[in-house]
Amino acid sequence: MNPRQRVVILTGATQGIGRAAAFELARAGCKLALVARRAKPLHALAAELTAAGHTAIALPADMGDTAQAAALAGQTAAALGRLDVVINNAAIGLRDNVLDIDEAEHRRMWEVNYFGPVALIRAAIPLFKANPDGGLIVNISSIVGRRAMPGIAGYCASKAALEKLAESLRVELRADNIRLSTVYPGVTRTRFNANSLGSDPLGRGRRLGVPPERVARAILNAIHRERRDVFITLFDRAFVTGSAVLPGLMDWLLARRYRR
Repeated sequence: MNPRQRVVILTGATQGIGRAAAFELARAGCKLALVARRAKPLHALAAELTAAGHTAIALPADMGDTAQAAALAGQTAAALGRLDVVINNAAIGLRDNVLDIDEAEHRRMWEVNYFGPVALIRAAIPLFKANPDGGLIVNISSIVGRRAMPGIAGYCASKAALEKLAESLRVELRADNIRLSTVYPGVTRTRFNANSLGSDPLGRGRRLGVPPERVARAILNAIHRERRDVFITLFDRAFVTGSAVLPGLMDWLLARRYRR
């Protein structure tokens, strides 16, 4: 898909990967409906992009509220004329051992990471069906959705669920020309860990990993090429592939690291 003049919903737009993606997509010519829970920074981002000559509107919404998430599709079409792409980027981390997870935090994470995106996708499908070019759904999962890590089981499960949702929808919606792409970032230099819920058994504030701008370029590439699976680095792909081929060895390696 040529991204120029495409109307795109981007959730989680004000921080980290989302903010970087907003600038990357705007420069590529996309018309953006920017979504985040905090209205003030969201409107500031939309104003900054508009001042630079791009098309961007702010749609404050809590992706953990399925009614608000579902309303975004119609709001975007009403403001920008149609809908071409949905990017489910908003997410909350949860860093706790399974036995220590707070149920309220666990449910909050699932609402944002899974049920909100499902509500948005369901609301977008009729608009995609009415679009002569169909539509594209880009889900931002994680490599830990493919190979779970200790200490973040709830988060891993929510990202795995998003990937499996895409697998089912890809088949269900094939005849309607609605395509799905899943992006799998690895460790990224954002404040995601610092903002995560939970008591954090593995530590916060890591600075290793790729810059969010690199992930943003991969998201734009997912729109261009509409690939089924998009990895950010060769290591990320090798990590997922190796875990699938030698799962027992990966269990042993992760258990040793976790004990330390």
